[in-house]
Amino acid sequence: MAKKVTTVSTHNDTVMAALAFIILGTILVVEQSLSVIELAVIVFGATVLTLGVLEFINGNLIVAICEIIAGIALILVATLAPQVATLVLGIALCLYALYFLIINWGSLTGGKLTLRKVIIILMVLFALVAGILLIVAYAVSVGREVYISAGAFAIGAGAMIVAKRAVAAINRKK
Repeated sequence: MAKKVTTVSTHNDTVMAALAFIILGTILVVEQSLSVIELAVIVFGATVLTLGVLEFINGNLIVAICEIIAGIALILVATLAPQVATLVLGIALCLYALYFLIINWGSLTGGKLTLRKVIIILMVLFALVAGILLIVAYAVSVGREVYISAGAFAIGAGAMIVAKRAVAAINRKK
């Protein structure tokens, strides 16, 4: 029998994504300056890069290459073009929300509305709103409230990732 090619453990992926969102959200809520946005982009880029390396180790080369390139690009943009770090971070959050939606699409289709489906939908919405708020913050001169709101939504997205993992663990034990 051929060996099944697997991706990164769901547990590792979930922990990394949840940590990235919660740390990013906390950074945005606590301090709303350009240098902190640069740091947030570097943290997000390092997380994506780490996920890419884990995908590579587990033999999922296409996803690994995409994540490694995205992680390196985020880090380079934050260090070489800090003025666009807010825009890049907003776009990255929106793209991650779409990625999360695609990965979990099978869980959303068919059947009745379950807690798992609600959590997935909330995570996608929270990440999209956080990303859109950061894109708006780049495009228009805004106050600290937009960064705080984006941070709160990012923390909410991280909490939904943790909740999704908890629901999955509870359902396995049944």
